[in-house]
Amino acid sequence: MPNPEKKEKVVSIRFRESELSNLDQQADSVNLSRSAYITRKLQGLPVLPSRVPPVNWNIYRELGGISTQLSALGNNINQMAKVLNTVNQQGQPLPSNLNHVEDLTEVMTLIEQLKPTLKQIRLELSGVEVNELNH
Repeated sequence: MPNPEKKEKVVSIRFRESELSNLDQQADSVNLSRSAYITRKLQGLPVLPSRVPPVNWNIYRELGGISTQLSALGNNINQMAKVLNTVNQQGQPLPSNLNHVEDLTEVMTLIEQLKPTLKQIRLELSGVEVNELNH
């Protein structure tokens, strides 16, 4: 995959204090940096209002991180379960530090139950209505 073109060119532009303040407010309202906002506007790209209230952004990001960690944990447990199943099918004894396969199954079940809940919370924080997803 080719590397995307790097932004290396700088263009200076002058604003009145009031214009810059207005521009910053507009950029903040759609959760974009000043530079990203100006670039999108100049290129004619859509600049949509933020669906996530500013107070919720930290929680939204944190939940995203938790969701990612849960997925990674789930993948690791799946890999361990495959190894354990292979050992079991070959009639070999389980390693002494992996005697509690039932605990792993319970953890996997819990993770799978939490993932949709976390996703729904993140969507609700972003302002997405559940019925919007079904249409």
